[in-house]
Amino acid sequence: MTLKKAYKTLILTILLMMLTVVLYAYHVTKLTLQWGLIGLTVSAIASIFAIILSIHQVKHVKEVKLEFWSTHRFEILDWLTFLSVSLMIIFIVFSFFILPSNIDQNSMYPTLKPGERIIISHFLYEPERNDVIIVEITQEAYPDVPLDKFDDGNGNILDRIYFVKRLVGLPGDLVEFSLDPDDPAQSFVMINGVVILTPYDQPYIIKNVDLDNISVSLESGILMDGQYLAFGDNANGFIFDPITGDRVNLLGSFDSRGFGAVYYEDIIGKVIFRLWPMGAVQ
Repeated sequence: MTLKKAYKTLILTILLMMLTVVLYAYHVTKLTLQWGLIGLTVSAIASIFAIILSIHQVKHVKEVKLEFWSTHRFEILDWLTFLSVSLMIIFIVFSFFILPSNIDQNSMYPTLKPGERIIISHFLYEPERNDVIIVEITQEAYPDVPLDKFDDGNGNILDRIYFVKRLVGLPGDLVEFSLDPDDPAQSFVMINGVVILTPYDQPYIIKNVDLDNISVSLESGILMDGQYLAFGDNANGFIFDPITGDRVNLLGSFDSRGFGAVYYEDIIGKVIFRLWPMGAVQ
């Protein structure tokens, strides 16, 4: 590494650190990734250390000795600096812009299936109707979510979990319930006078005993400010996959019909792409 290159890399590292401070100060995302900020800090320290050591080595060139460090020190420092800066950029992207994740729920089946990889956009995200969103769920904010949903599978109870749902109701929407003529114990969910359907033409059915879960967020039938309705595309369960015809026997989505409206501050982003199988998410 030449002295000029070392100084350029140092300036780039400082600019990346300043960008991180600005993005963090302006709260451009509702998602807090502790591992991302820790990784970013470690990468910045490693980059600065490698750059300073490179500058020192260039300014104090010693007689070449037949030792590994003496022979390869510039290549090693070059690679260390490159990796550190690259990691800084990756952590900035993940912490403030987009984030890869995986699906482990059936609530959006068959739009999204367990095991699929997705990309989440969370930079300055503002909720829009029909977005496939990520909702941060805590026991304090959503007491109707069963405790077993917070189990990580190893007997540990998590502080927060994340649901993937479709945003169907926005503040100001008129929300009504139309009694199901075939079953008086349940109703269809209507928004702005229309029975809402999934992309697979399933109506969203809610048991009458659960109507209060949504009604508590309504004022004269209008969804209150800062509250949204989030339902799964797997509205009422599937016996057969509507795309492949395979038998699946899935229960319906656990969503706002079960735990109530979601709050604006808990909607952290939306799914914009599916990595595998590759394709856009509608």
